[in-house]
Amino acid sequence: MATGGSTEQTPNPQRSSSEDGLLNNHIALQEWVIQHGGHLDDSVQLARDESRGVHIQVKPDCASGVQPATCVIRTPLSLTMSYFDAVDFRPSTPTSTSTGNDSDLPFFSSHGVTFPREFIDAVGPEETTAFFLVGQYLRGPEGFWYPYIRTLPSPEELTTPLYYEGEDLEWLKGTSLYAAREQRMEVWKGKYENGVKVLRDLGFEGVEGYTWDLYKWASTIIASRAFSSKVLSGVIGASDLPEDRMSVLLPLIDVTNHRPLAKVEWKAGEKDIGVNVLEDVAAGREVGNNYGPRNNEQLMMNYGFCIPGNPVDYRVVSLRAPPGSPLYEAKGRQQQLFPNTPVKTEDRYYVFNVSYPLLDPNAAMEHSIFSPDLFDAVSVLSANDREFETLEVSEDAVRIPGQPYGNSRNILASLSQIVIELITHIVKLKSSAQTSQQPQNLKQIHAKMYRDSQVTISETAMVITEWTLARAREQGITTSSGSGKEKLLESHLSRLPAGKFSEETIAQIRSTILGRKSLLRREGELFQFRDLFGALPAEMQEPCRNCLRNVLSHAEQFIAPQKPDNASGPLGFSVFLCFLIATYRFTASSPENGKVQLSPRLTRWARFLLEAYPAPPDDVAWVLPDEDDEALLSNFDDLVETMRSQNPQFFSSVAHLTGDWQSDGWWLSPNWLRWAWMAAEQEMVNVPDDPLRFITTGSLGAGGPVTLSTISYLYIPQDADASGGGN
Repeated sequence: MATGGSTEQTPNPQRSSSEDGLLNNHIALQEWVIQHGGHLDDSVQLARDESRGVHIQVKPDCASGVQPATCVIRTPLSLTMSYFDAVDFRPSTPTSTSTGNDSDLPFFSSHGVTFPREFIDAVGPEETTAFFLVGQYLRGPEGFWYPYIRTLPSPEELTTPLYYEGEDLEWLKGTSLYAAREQRMEVWKGKYENGVKVLRDLGFEGVEGYTWDLYKWASTIIASRAFSSKVLSGVIGASDLPEDRMSVLLPLIDVTNHRPLAKVEWKAGEKDIGVNVLEDVAAGREVGNNYGPRNNEQLMMNYGFCIPGNPVDYRVVSLRAPPGSPLYEAKGRQQQLFPNTPVKTEDRYYVFNVSYPLLDPNAAMEHSIFSPDLFDAVSVLSANDREFETLEVSEDAVRIPGQPYGNSRNILASLSQIVIELITHIVKLKSSAQTSQQPQNLKQIHAKMYRDSQVTISETAMVITEWTLARAREQGITTSSGSGKEKLLESHLSRLPAGKFSEETIAQIRSTILGRKSLLRREGELFQFRDLFGALPAEMQEPCRNCLRNVLSHAEQFIAPQKPDNASGPLGFSVFLCFLIATYRFTASSPENGKVQLSPRLTRWARFLLEAYPAPPDDVAWVLPDEDDEALLSNFDDLVETMRSQNPQFFSSVAHLTGDWQSDGWWLSPNWLRWAWMAAEQEMVNVPDDPLRFITTGSLGAGGPVTLSTISYLYIPQDADASGGGN
């Protein structure tokens, strides 16, 4: 049973609130560690300042600084605190360098806080450790770990989201961190209540001292300061060291602060745990630790701080596959094909910081911003029917391949969907921000840093994504040439307001665009209606434009408020497709038909469309499945028939291109129009209209709802051997 100690409700381990007193407590901790066989290298010392708190610093008078391979700290295993102490664990298998006598190995002691075995078995290692820390705290000055516990931060000093309340909590609303806070609070409260119930049922003496406030404090300390059980691998075998749900507190070592990409090495020995520095650290500089590639959300959730310009920052995208969705079906197929492959517990749906350094240097530009898991999932959700038939299913992924002819449409549709998510995220954060206030305390300062970093990740990702979409919309510019790419890129970046991003960020955006290959190999594959005529041979352009413009101007009631030349959408695209296919079939039916030939690009595309979407029958009238679409086309059919009888010159003017226009099966017949409508719906890409305005508009979200509109483009693939090509 636990013995001794206070039963106060809120942790306050008799620590001094003064700067000198806090540092003195840590110096006392250092002496305690050294007394038990630990070590702090002579080149370093404990120091404190307002921004970094207590930390390890190279002594200012140490001219040579700290050299690589220097072991700056060693903490004895006997001072570590973990589940193994709670169960009085004694290693039974000596390591290869020991004398072979079990007594030579360190053992772990509960030091006066003993829980019933039934409790330990019921709650598991993770909860046992949290309750054990509470028990040691309750022992006060009599406790073995008192020199360590009194250096730990009190609740008033903790800045993790669980300690945000009132106005502080308002700064987290609208962010994914707010939902994560609520979820963690619920999970921890449930674990605490279960643990206390087990102790009460077992008649554990002093259970009333194990309060929710103490448990929350202890769990926060463990989440923010504990290390993986791998640090004990020098004395405990792998079979006794489950990597998950096993944490170890390391007095003195945990004073070191996190520095992204700091080069350190852990030495798990038989007597102690050492931290080796693998880089030069100059006199007066802090000796940093490396908690791993933690993004700002993880740093906020577990440690209560974040880093402006965190190089390894990324944000998690919430993407679900509801039953019946293409992604759900694809993942189901994956399980059928690979039944012995463990189901992934968590897909890596990430948007990376533009300077994220831990990526494959050969990864495509889009994959350097969006994790392959995210892009692949969106590619499945964005696939049309013919693309879904090319679905690739492996043990590691389900995806729509982008390389087959015609599948770059899927890349563009996926990027468009991702842009919508980016815009939604930016608007949500900016509209929920405390724009009229400045941070008033440390929690609010960190919350603002976190919010700003999340917005910047989405904004820089949008700049790069919009670059790819801009390439797809540009006709007549080849970005494979240096001048063409530079010209388009400068025009693209010139839209960003001065000072919006740092010079370093702009340089990184430029480097990413110029230095990485794009998934999109060709530009100029997206067309608005008014641009389609330019894709035709010169001799066809004027007759086609006049014919289609006359037809659509009479049908303006169906495409209002757009003008005929801007009739982007199923109807305008469908009429163009009818003309294109008629021209292709007329020319292909006999060599003597027509003197004007479609370009190789349009010829291949027309053949491809007829293979993907079989021509309509002559003996059955097609009806669209959507009643509104069918009603629109029925009215349009009547209008066209009226025009054919009253204005025959509209269609006779293109007869040398399309062939017979007077028979029932002519090029704009009801069946061909419905065929073209269905093909156009499959081959269109709806791209957000001017997404960069969500970056350039400073007052975004301040004036109420923000309207997101899209523009429909018809996709016409480039030939694989066409000139031009991605960066």
